[in-house]
Amino acid sequence: MHQIKQQRSNIAVIGGGVVGLTTAFILSKEYNVTVVAEHIGTATDSIKASAIWHVYLVPETDEVLSWAQITLEKLYDLETNEPSAGVEVVPGVELFRKSGPIPHVPSWSHIPKRFKIFTEKEVAMYNKYIASELTEIELQLLRENPVTWGYYIDAPAADMQKYLSWLEKSVINQGVKVRKVKLSSFDDISNDYEIIINCSGLGARELTKDRNFIPYKGQYFVLKASTTSPKDYVGDDYHPNGITYVIPRLGEVLVGGWAEKGCEDLELTLKFTDAIRKAGLYTPWLQSCSESDQARSPVVGIRPARVNGVRLETDTLSAKIPIVHNYGHGGSGFSLSWGCAEAVKVLVLKL
Repeated sequence: MHQIKQQRSNIAVIGGGVVGLTTAFILSKEYNVTVVAEHIGTATDSIKASAIWHVYLVPETDEVLSWAQITLEKLYDLETNEPSAGVEVVPGVELFRKSGPIPHVPSWSHIPKRFKIFTEKEVAMYNKYIASELTEIELQLLRENPVTWGYYIDAPAADMQKYLSWLEKSVINQGVKVRKVKLSSFDDISNDYEIIINCSGLGARELTKDRNFIPYKGQYFVLKASTTSPKDYVGDDYHPNGITYVIPRLGEVLVGGWAEKGCEDLELTLKFTDAIRKAGLYTPWLQSCSESDQARSPVVGIRPARVNGVRLETDTLSAKIPIVHNYGHGGSGFSLSWGCAEAVKVLVLKL
């Protein structure tokens, strides 16, 4: 172990998105690292992330929650000490319905600058609707699946254009090299490095022949912020008409969403009016918005979820050299990235 560290092993990190760049950043403090990817930073699918700290589409195991906690702490630090990273803390609420998890205080609840479970009165407030704005079917669905609990939280969010640019610049400043190539096999580079870190996201499905992926299509609209636009975010993962959120983020307001299991096409199928109707229940400002208020094109992306969640483990069978896999982050790549990178470092030290 000490010999590897002393010799500064040559490590390849496959993947140039948020998980790959974060992992390269952590490892480059002790190793010679090269990011190997067809695309890097803002040219990757990570640019499409809504990028507010939130554990989504991964099993909430103790391990996952520890990665989330480490990442949450790091994002708060970046917001304070690295303004160029484009991280800001956004106050908001997370809503949970009858069909979701039972009320509980999350293990990380002591970390946010603000965290507070709803009172019964506050829960009731989110179950009041203006009937004229909804159809009878919509009202019935909401009444059958009411909000049963929730919490207030101050959550870090990132402008992914700025955040990925900062990450890319940071790894290069630490001596990380970039090799732009599309791999068809680990063997393509196994003679060039001593260890491979596989952060290839959905690309791992082909590289590793992993059939446990269940991609989830996501979609959202981006509106121009104004002096009267919301300053707080709302997350409603269990809305009976589909995941719903409003996220104010550095001059924009993201309105979604969508979580279509097993779908991988990039066609926009979410209707603007539908997204506004759902999210407008809790954010009245949206009700006067039209498609002309969009700041840029709608975003459609694929979340790389897996049946068993994140794969973070050492593999000595897939290639000529050891591989540490770090993929399958579902809708939580941004939210788990720093914790997973630290976990990868621990595995590398054991090789």
